[in-house]
Formats: sequence, C-alpha cells, structure tokens
Amino acid sequence: MLHSTVEIPISARFTKCLSTTPRIKAAFVVWAMHLLLYPCLSAQGPLDGYLKGKGVLDFAPSFSTMSARAFNGAQGQVYQEPFKGQMLGLFAEYGLSNNFDVVATAALVFTPAQTGLQDGGVFVKYRPLHTPLGKLGKLGIIAGLGATFPLSNYQPTVAGAIGQRAVTVPARFILQYETPFGLFLNLTAGRHWRLDQLRNEDIEAVRSLRPDYLPVAPAPFSTFLCKIGLPAKHYYLDAWVERQLTKGGNDYQPMLPDLPQAYGVSYWQFGGTAYYSETGKTGYFFSTGFITKGRNVSQVARITIGMVLKFGASKA
Repeated sequence: MLHSTVEIPISARFTKCLSTTPRIKAAFVVWAMHLLLYPCLSAQGPLDGYLKGKGVLDFAPSFSTMSARAFNGAQGQVYQEPFKGQMLGLFAEYGLSNNFDVVATAALVFTPAQTGLQDGGVFVKYRPLHTPLGKLGKLGIIAGLGATFPLSNYQPTVAGAIGQRAVTVPARFILQYETPFGLFLNLTAGRHWRLDQLRNEDIEAVRSLRPDYLPVAPAPFSTFLCKIGLPAKHYYLDAWVERQLTKGGNDYQPMLPDLPQAYGVSYWQFGGTAYYSETGKTGYFFSTGFITKGRNVSQVARITIGMVLKFGASKA
C-alpha cells in the first residue's frame, strides 16, 4: 500500500500513534462493515439471496463516503472520536451455473493519511433448493463460503487504515422467501472464523509501552441479517437490519497502546438500497448504512453510489 509518510520502525509507529489513537480506533472498526461496501443489484454484501444465472457477469464499481462523530467502547462507553474516509469498491459476480456463483471484491481506501488497496475477498454461492410453493410464491436456500484478506501491507495501527489486516473465512446460510408479486424476505445467519495471528514484533512493540500487555487472539464473530425487498423490471428496493456479535477479543481503552487486530467488534446496523436500470444491462444504485450502537465500533454513517454493468445472457 502507498503511504503518505516514510516507513518507520513499528515501535516508533506505536509511540507516534498515541497522539492519534482515537482516530485510529474509529477508523479500523469500519472493517466490520466491509461487506456493506460492495453493494450491487441484488442485496447487501457478496453473499446475498440471488444468483446471476449461467454465463452472466455483473461488475459493480462503487464509491462510498463514511463519517462518524462518536465511538462506542465496551460496556456502553461513548467517546467523541470523529472519523471520515472514502472508499472505492470493486465487485464482480459470475454465474458458473444457474445455481453456483463466484464473487470477488476489492477496496481502495482514501483518507487524509493513507491511500491505497486494503482488504479484498473471494466467495462462492450455491443454491441447493429453489422450489415453487404454488400460489404462495417460492422458497430458496443458498449456502455461501468465502475468504477475506489484506491486498497490501498496510498498517492497521496507522491513522487512515480502515482494515484490521484480518484474514477471515465467512460462511453464511441464507433463507429467502419470494411472494408471487415479487416482495421477498431474506433471513441470513453467518459465522466468520479469524485465521490471522498477531505478529510477535507487534506484540513486543506494545509491550515496550505497556509491559503488562497480554495478547488476545483475534476472535471469530457471528452475523445475522433480516432484509425485505422488492425487485421489479426496472428497479430494486430493499431495507435491512444486521447484527454482528463477537464474544471475546480486546476492548478499546483511550490512549492505551493496543493492537486493533485483536479487538472484538459487535454492532447493530440499519440500511437500504435503491437500484434503477432502463435497459437491464446498465444500472445505478444508491445505498446507505448506519451503525447505531455496539462494542468497539464507531457510530458510522455510510453513503454509497455506484453502477452495475451486466455482461452475458442467462441460459436456462
């Protein structure tokens, strides 16, 4: 990743970061909502309740702006720690068959201190069941699996980092009911395993400033999503609420050296998407997301605009 300042030894970075710690902590937790930064036609995130169809490729660039004034710590503590940043999201989904898709995402981050690639991911979606219910509509089940990882050697302890340099394996089970007139209800449950480990040099750097520091391994987390939406010929609308829950992990403490990579992040988030396409080949969308409360997370407001380019034709 490109840095706006010259590289300095990690122990010196931690010392230097003490004066900007609030900004750093407020920035990194936006990683918890990274799935929201790749919205497309169908829904929130790369693992949604729709498939593209065999031979169809969707490519969706988007631009997001994020801001926060307050930061929610542990046990209901709130800190006035502002953050602003922008992100260019790249999303691509291809239908290998009518019931199997592959997805790829990437993020280019813009903040006053850093600009460059941060996190990305690859995912697969499989639909074992999509059955008609007669006059009641249709019921579909989708299973999703993926991996997220850093795309550059950015430092999450430096102001302007939005990621944690986390390596995760998300798995999601998606149940989607579609009414005869198009309205759908989506219920999604996910588990995200953390594979990244704290580096010894990072631990020692913290201990040089905080001798009693006891490292905690990055904790896995769960996600739950409820979404209602209406797809039509030329437009798509949805509204959703998401809960992320992490048991374990460290907690943010003001002005105390720590490793953001090991923080446990929990939150409630609400949002929606609006999409319009005149031709079915090119469309435009507007998306929002708001984190209202949680643990180790900023009260982030996100606004995203983007377009969807569709290539190929579905074959039954």
